[in-house]
Amino acid sequence: MADMRSLAPFPHVATTVLDIATRPGVTPQHLIPVIQTDPGLTCKLLMLSNSAYYGYQREIASLEEAGDILGGRTITSLVLASCASSDFNKTNPSTTTDSTSSWRDAVTTAIAARLVAKRTGCTDPERAYTAGLLMNVGELMLERYYEEGQHQVEQEVPLGRPRITAEKVVLGISHAELGARLVARWMLPQVLIDTIRFHQAPEKAVLDPSLTATVHLAEALTTHSKTGDNSDDGLIHSTFPVSDLAWKRADMLPHDLLELRQQLSDELNKAEDLFAA
Repeated sequence: MADMRSLAPFPHVATTVLDIATRPGVTPQHLIPVIQTDPGLTCKLLMLSNSAYYGYQREIASLEEAGDILGGRTITSLVLASCASSDFNKTNPSTTTDSTSSWRDAVTTAIAARLVAKRTGCTDPERAYTAGLLMNVGELMLERYYEEGQHQVEQEVPLGRPRITAEKVVLGISHAELGARLVARWMLPQVLIDTIRFHQAPEKAVLDPSLTATVHLAEALTTHSKTGDNSDDGLIHSTFPVSDLAWKRADMLPHDLLELRQQLSDELNKAEDLFAA
């Protein structure tokens, strides 16, 4: 497996923006001077701000205008999504993994996490979006740098083992633990590290159990939606066991989560090509 030290750090601008965004009373004006130090990111944010996704009637020609219209939290989400998308699209020529599909899965989970957070009111929707976007980055690293091991994991999963357990058996590390270590190397906030580490075991979360429960349920909704299962049995059909404690922490039942399917589909249809451009 690739040495963690060989992996590129998360862009400095993104980590700085995220650090500023966690401070009390932050406004877009606190973020824009940092973003403007990166011409490529500035260009990308203006492109996103002027996209059909937001549908504003006038052109947005500066980051100040974008900040006034979108707000600091949305600007932060766009910065992180834009920077992360670059990493998702760095493919290893030896792997057959579809990076576009991986990125689409990440965005789907991020949108689902935001929807769950808005529905429950138990955690900040934009923080949930960020955690949902990044929580499976360890899986991407395994796919990119350890294709043979991932193939062995795929053979274990049909035998009834949850993927995260199969990863520990075959690889000696789960994608959740690898992702947490990678995000720690990127020096992102501890709450994100904790959430990523325990996103499939939310009962172990320490720093923000509600956030971890939110992204856990969001991933369950994402995996359910990927199966194309439109049954009305009121059950979540996920590739991993859904935590009973997560339902309690979010004060949700399976049918509450399933009610978000159409919203998730609508949001994804608007956003799926947005960050891949």
